[in-house]
Amino acid sequence: MEGSGQSDKGGHVTWTSSMSTYMLEYLEGIVASGNKTSSGFKQVYLKACAKALNDHFNINLTSDQITNHIRTWKRKYSKIADLRKLSAALWDDDNFIISLDHKHYADHIKDHKADAEYLNKPIHNYSKMLVIFGNSLATGKYAKESGDPLATESIPIDDDEEEEIGIGSAAATGSASRVHALNEENGASSSAPKPKKAKTAAAIEEEGLIGAFKSVGDKLAGAIVEAGKEAAKSNNELPDNLYKSVHSIPEFEDAHLAHYHAHLLDNPPTARVFVTLAFAHKVTWVARNMSRPELVPTGTSP
Repeated sequence: MEGSGQSDKGGHVTWTSSMSTYMLEYLEGIVASGNKTSSGFKQVYLKACAKALNDHFNINLTSDQITNHIRTWKRKYSKIADLRKLSAALWDDDNFIISLDHKHYADHIKDHKADAEYLNKPIHNYSKMLVIFGNSLATGKYAKESGDPLATESIPIDDDEEEEIGIGSAAATGSASRVHALNEENGASSSAPKPKKAKTAAAIEEEGLIGAFKSVGDKLAGAIVEAGKEAAKSNNELPDNLYKSVHSIPEFEDAHLAHYHAHLLDNPPTARVFVTLAFAHKVTWVARNMSRPELVPTGTSP
């Protein structure tokens, strides 16, 4: 564990790299499960994220401090998007590196010393930033509606106009060369049949992000199912702390928690796996099941 992460009287927090990475991984899971709205993250998830960090690092963060740190990372993502647009810059899509030759690097750093951390070296946590901030699927048709029973308050991750980023802007830049190549390949003469329209950069990026989110959700669901199958081979005993494990999850309606508790009582193998999950994964499990009609209590809205 690095540092304490405790805040001073003014609310300032000293974030370590481990704490930041843990927060981004948690938020990445929230986005992958479809629980980020067009305005940001709901208060329930910010509080859950703070609790997960507090439990893991033995600190005392608030949801407001989580929100402020999200803004810090969005500014980083915006800066990276701008640097990728430098005329002399090359982008390594496998290692997340913005490359400049020696002369252009020296000239740029002379006037922008703070940009050195993003140039000619792998950008730490870029893939997580891409999912959280460059993801068009987190808004619009894939977002939870305001009528969702979990919705108490959505906290926007943009705190001023300068922080606004075009959805998928950085990722689209990396795909531009591939789209250009497709256009050239399909550029037949006027006498030739009209070629099929090449996919736009946004469409290509959206397909990639859909696959990434599906993979994260499928891995978590698959792990629970497989672990449940293994547990079923032993016996049908219920864990002693099942009730507390379910009802300690904040911000969910009591009716939903009671219903999921009853569901776990009927499925001891799944119940034993559930109580062993990290807090963040318990929240994700309950949130994912809100969209399953067979697990939604009668008389409530999913």
